[in-house]
Amino acid sequence: MKFLLYTTLIASLFVSNIEAIWVPKQGTTWNYVLKGGEHINVSKETAQVVDLDFTHKSKISELHSKGIKAICYFSGGTLESFRDDKDQYYKVDGLIKTKYEEFSDEIWLDHRKEGLKPLIENRIKRAVSNGCDGLEIDNLGGYKHKEVQKWSDPLTEEDTVRFARWLAKTVHSYGLSIGLKNVLSIVDIVGDDFDYAINESCVVYNECKRYKNFLKKGKAVFGVTYDGVSSNQKGLCSNLNGLGISMIVKSGSSSDGLVQDGVIFDGKKYCGDSFNPGKY
Repeated sequence: MKFLLYTTLIASLFVSNIEAIWVPKQGTTWNYVLKGGEHINVSKETAQVVDLDFTHKSKISELHSKGIKAICYFSGGTLESFRDDKDQYYKVDGLIKTKYEEFSDEIWLDHRKEGLKPLIENRIKRAVSNGCDGLEIDNLGGYKHKEVQKWSDPLTEEDTVRFARWLAKTVHSYGLSIGLKNVLSIVDIVGDDFDYAINESCVVYNECKRYKNFLKKGKAVFGVTYDGVSSNQKGLCSNLNGLGISMIVKSGSSSDGLVQDGVIFDGKKYCGDSFNPGKY
């Protein structure tokens, strides 16, 4: 009887943990703010992406007091030079690889190395301690980049799918939700494993419709477009029509640290009455 009561208690705690995971609905408004610029607001946002290390837990508590959920950011596929735990990464044989040419302060990682997993888990634990509601783990698409393709044993799509699924399963085990960042090449493969998606460039590359199956499952897609509405208006209207993507438009570029002001894209306002915002 004692064993039965114990197992029942454990099962109920597990269920409670799963039920406690915050999962945004389609149409959730959001903002993308990294590198210490968490004071910047988008009108009526109900979720905000903030950096795991640059955002103090008191700020996350403040967001919660305003009814705003916190999605905490870090890179899982690269090592960012400013992270406090960077020295631990250099201790794992074969983990540190080549420079990320687009971002000089980042180095690609061989995420097949088992030694990476406890380092990622330590960051997840810190996110839990800080009060984060979800995680955005960036740079999973290294296998598509030329720097990685030049390795003697480069990452493959299969490697990436395996890593992405491990991330999703592990993050969920700590009671947090997780968003799939970019890497549209595997969205239809791992879409069921992730709670929402975050994309920085689908308007620029005319790729937003690749989220169609993901959206059909009722999952939220958060999009961000840079350099203002006027320079992207045509692309925004054509890409977002009929899709339920929550798009914000930043006034500057991604290199600004995502602290610049932005607006929630209103398709009816910028594209006309025929614009279909999609089904929420």
